[in-house]
Amino acid sequence: MRNRGLPAQLLCSLLAATFSSFGSAQPNSAAAQPSSIRASPQRQAALAGLKALAARLPSSMPRSQSNRIFSVDDYRQLSSATIGDGFEMYLVDPHALLSGKRLDQSLYGSGEWRFVVMLDGKGVGLITVAFMNGKWTMVEAGASELAGELGTVAARYAQHAPEAQLRFVRSQQAVADFVEVSALASDASATSATPPVYVPLASARTMLARLNTNAATPGATLSDAELGAVLRQTVQRGMRDPRFGHLDHSGESP
Repeated sequence: MRNRGLPAQLLCSLLAATFSSFGSAQPNSAAAQPSSIRASPQRQAALAGLKALAARLPSSMPRSQSNRIFSVDDYRQLSSATIGDGFEMYLVDPHALLSGKRLDQSLYGSGEWRFVVMLDGKGVGLITVAFMNGKWTMVEAGASELAGELGTVAARYAQHAPEAQLRFVRSQQAVADFVEVSALASDASATSATPPVYVPLASARTMLARLNTNAATPGATLSDAELGAVLRQTVQRGMRDPRFGHLDHSGESP
């Protein structure tokens, strides 16, 4: 059974009380089933990607902070950066959601892992790795704003609900990211009977603002039923987008 994540308090110190709870669910790729995410092929790929970026990025920085790949003053600082913990990105299966299933029952592991790039005790960005052509490799880097936002959410729950389990969730059709917050089951093999709640991240708040919902404010949470109802409307429209309109029941392109 897939590990839904680690309690927020266990990993908090590793990421300066930020990304603690987006822990170490095992990957669903049969090609790699590491006993420890810290020694996994995914993490090794993230380390290799960081090393390549540190060597290749120019020493001159874009004037605009928004155009920077990472939240650093000088790309040469990346030579001192390290790779923190990683977390798998979960996706919303649009067909399952539109069939009436609960949101938490409509999620599946994407197979892509994101690792926090750490510098001076804080997350400055993310490196995404995926299994391609027979090996794990970096496919994306950056997302410094998302890294900071995830850190804020994790720190909040580490302080107020240290037994919470967090997962990063993306709806491709709604172009929206969330953090799923679940209660820790008393039995590690059991599934919590209490549906999770969801914290909308910036992209999701933009979607919610268009719908004039109160959950568009930072720090707001939505129940599974509330978010599921909103997503069904938006996902149905997004399914008309040719990039997302031909997904099979597993959410993968045929």
